[in-house]
Amino acid sequence: MQQLMEAPAEIKVKTRKFSLTKGTIKISFELEGSRGRIRSLKLKQRNAVLDTSFPFEMQTAKKGNTIVYHAQINVDQYPMETAFWDVVASVDKEGKGNYEDAILGGLSSKLKLKLILFPRWTRTGDGHMVYPFVNGARQFTIQYRKYDPKYDSYAFIAKEFLALFCYFILKPYWDHKKLWLICEKYCTMAQDNGLYFFRYCMEHAPEKDRSRIFYVIDKKCPDYQAVKEYDANVIQFMSFKYMIYLSAARYLISTDAIRHFYIWDSPNSIYKVLYQARKNIVFLQHGVMGFKQCHRTFHKGGGNQMALFVVSSGYEQKIIHDYFGYDNEEIIITGLARWDVLEDKSDPAHKEILLMPTWRSWLEDISEEQFKKSEYYQRYKAFLQDERLKTLLEKENITLNFYIHPKFREHIRSFQMEDRHIRLIPFGTMPLNQLLMSCHMLITDYSSVSWDVYYQEKPVVFYPFDLETYEKVQGSYMDYKKDVFGDLAWDQNQLVDLIGEYARNGFREKPEFSGRRDELLPYRDNDNSKRIYEYIANAQIPDKLKRRLKEKKF
Repeated sequence: MQQLMEAPAEIKVKTRKFSLTKGTIKISFELEGSRGRIRSLKLKQRNAVLDTSFPFEMQTAKKGNTIVYHAQINVDQYPMETAFWDVVASVDKEGKGNYEDAILGGLSSKLKLKLILFPRWTRTGDGHMVYPFVNGARQFTIQYRKYDPKYDSYAFIAKEFLALFCYFILKPYWDHKKLWLICEKYCTMAQDNGLYFFRYCMEHAPEKDRSRIFYVIDKKCPDYQAVKEYDANVIQFMSFKYMIYLSAARYLISTDAIRHFYIWDSPNSIYKVLYQARKNIVFLQHGVMGFKQCHRTFHKGGGNQMALFVVSSGYEQKIIHDYFGYDNEEIIITGLARWDVLEDKSDPAHKEILLMPTWRSWLEDISEEQFKKSEYYQRYKAFLQDERLKTLLEKENITLNFYIHPKFREHIRSFQMEDRHIRLIPFGTMPLNQLLMSCHMLITDYSSVSWDVYYQEKPVVFYPFDLETYEKVQGSYMDYKKDVFGDLAWDQNQLVDLIGEYARNGFREKPEFSGRRDELLPYRDNDNSKRIYEYIANAQIPDKLKRRLKEKKF
């Protein structure tokens, strides 16, 4: 297994005050427990690869023996991209001319409460909005994104307070329902482990349990059709009823983090803070932990702590125990719910290869122009235009299906091309499970869908062209050069060669990769959802807030 990536040590710069009016953010701050000095300030885009920042001015004032710094940021003056932006100070903490960068943070409880109770934002001239965002590390971060009139309004804040009032005034009644809410990414999807676990519950759980289990989705999304037959147990995302149910829910069951149960990147609010602090999460995952380090996001004791963590093997359980800090009793070995319906449906008469790379955290929420400059885009665009590839697909009569990750779904048009053997599949237009079952082979970089294809005993080819950057920024629990269960292609020519090799041998998996299947995927009996349901139904887990107070981790 790979070494964990360590977070750098941080110089503490305490934020004392802030105000936000008409596109201008005013902040006051000081160095905490230091006699050093701050030389300069900059507004820096939070991105592990891109280095975008803008300097701005500050003034100083003495308050007793403390130097207090004052600054203001006129956001309309900067060509900002949709992203999180940190206020970074260049600090000489020893007073010897050795400067280090430090992110403003150290928000006092009073200031944090002010941000939560009285959300603040300002709109820019280009249809965006800016607001201070309090993250789990209590850093002072600015978020810049498009304005959404549906949710970014004081009318919606009033709706949040009304939902809380209706819940708390009848709290015993709502809590007695012991609701289970199930969702997938952004509450817009129904094609992953959440869907198949929900279907199992609707078809096999006792009536007393079925009546309290609900699937959450925006009914305007195409995937709503997958759950429409159970409409009495499907609840509209962000409806008033949903907001009461979310407050009352006994369990939130999801393929993703707790933030996916609410408006993505919403401003701070008391409603959001209360539900995130109190709710127990059963983490269905949308893959197997192995190729992507996530312990900094999902570790025990953090804001995304899970009550139950679904895994597929003892091998994966050890990763979650050792790196995430969970007790083995909190890590349930069941297999993934979607594997209950997974079967090889590849048709020898219609040969298909699925190309499905994962996303990159350093490319999230960037502009189309920036995306096209990335190595990610240029590598995959070049591969899709490769003349040897086109000749091979034509000769062997193979269709290459390119399915881009949901986080990059708005960039699919950038790959547009005309070739009858290459299909670009926009997110949401075809169930992923269908693509995984119909393919003869998978090409990916670090995506956990590789486990689904490995489960079906089909070949997987890994194309980790940016492995050095990926390991530096993201990290992996498995050693890519030793532990993967498929061929490695380090460049475009190798990748095309491997496609040709597998096409000529009938897409048969190589024996050297099949040997670990029983260790890595012990459950292949189509009873994964049943095991998950039984664990949840029999669990005795206290309210998350009470549990964290008892553990002194809140």
